[in-house]
Amino acid sequence: MSMSKVNKYLFPCALFASIALTACGEAPQQQQHALPVDIFTVEAKDIPLVDHLTGRANPTRKAEVRPQVTGILQKRLFEEGSTVQQGQQLYQIDPSVYEANVKSAQASLASAKANLHSTQLRAERYSSLLKEKAVSKQEYDDAQASYLSAKASVQSAEAALSKANIDLAYTKVYAPITGTINRSNLTEGALASVGQATPLTTIQQLDPMYVDLGQSSDDYRKLKAKLTDGKLLIDGKATVDVYFSDGTKYAHPGTLEFAEVSVDQSTDMVNLRAIVPNPDHVLLPGTFLRADINQGIQPNSLLVIANGVQREATGLSYAYVLNDKNIVERRNIKVGAEYDKYFVVTEGLKAGDRVITSNTQKIRDGMPVMPIDPNAQAQQQQQQAK
Repeated sequence: MSMSKVNKYLFPCALFASIALTACGEAPQQQQHALPVDIFTVEAKDIPLVDHLTGRANPTRKAEVRPQVTGILQKRLFEEGSTVQQGQQLYQIDPSVYEANVKSAQASLASAKANLHSTQLRAERYSSLLKEKAVSKQEYDDAQASYLSAKASVQSAEAALSKANIDLAYTKVYAPITGTINRSNLTEGALASVGQATPLTTIQQLDPMYVDLGQSSDDYRKLKAKLTDGKLLIDGKATVDVYFSDGTKYAHPGTLEFAEVSVDQSTDMVNLRAIVPNPDHVLLPGTFLRADINQGIQPNSLLVIANGVQREATGLSYAYVLNDKNIVERRNIKVGAEYDKYFVVTEGLKAGDRVITSNTQKIRDGMPVMPIDPNAQAQQQQQQAK
């Protein structure tokens, strides 16, 4: 056989062998150059459902102290900023005019009683004379009318005396509630008037305190739906953890008291009220606070780590998931509440899905990658440390 014929047969065989070798080495080469990525496995857990809200502290009781009678303030009998007890006298208004009114009412009552006695005797006498026909029926009726009128006058005088005594008692102004009293708006010698716009002072009960919070009507509706559907486990009242504006946690947790049944039309918020112990009066009325409401336990919640969730400018959330062949798949997802460093997934993922958490800017849908086993990596680090 000539050399040209040998070359004629060898060239196709060499070409085939070259193609075969290239094909055989392609998979390992692709595997070798696949982009390494960290993964997180989606898991189902029972988690506490916490709502992060903001609001302000308010006293549980607040009373404006106002004068019930008009007069000159003679004395202020409390220390501003101190704690006063219910029934403690706070002010003394000049009682001289009201003492005179009481004496006048007492004299009027005495006169009315004397007149009553006289008309009563006359009516009784006329009653006897009428039986003997010594007086006319008209005279008897007039005597009875005078008696009844005198009796009504006594009742009127008694009412006038009672009112005069009440007005005299109002010259002593007492604390309507127990609490911390503010500064006095009037000083000794000033005129206190019934119906004045400015109260004499204000008393606020600071222990416990209310914390009024705002929750969006949509979140409130979703919470009610979870309760109705049995997707939320609640044991008693929801607890509330309070934080100051600088992030410092307040020492005493509170409890959620109630939610209002109406929505604020200007903010579309529902007002929630928590009651919080305040034994040291650290919380003051009007303080801006942040509160975490522990609304219950949400069972079997699917959790994905936060850095595994990607977002588009439109607000759409998605995640890169590895299939069983280590090929990237993009999944559009919906996330709900945030828990620690995780999001609760409500749609798009299931337990066991492997979500990519690194190199997310470099990967694309359908791209092969090489997952990094976090357990193996941790063991390698421990061996290197040894």
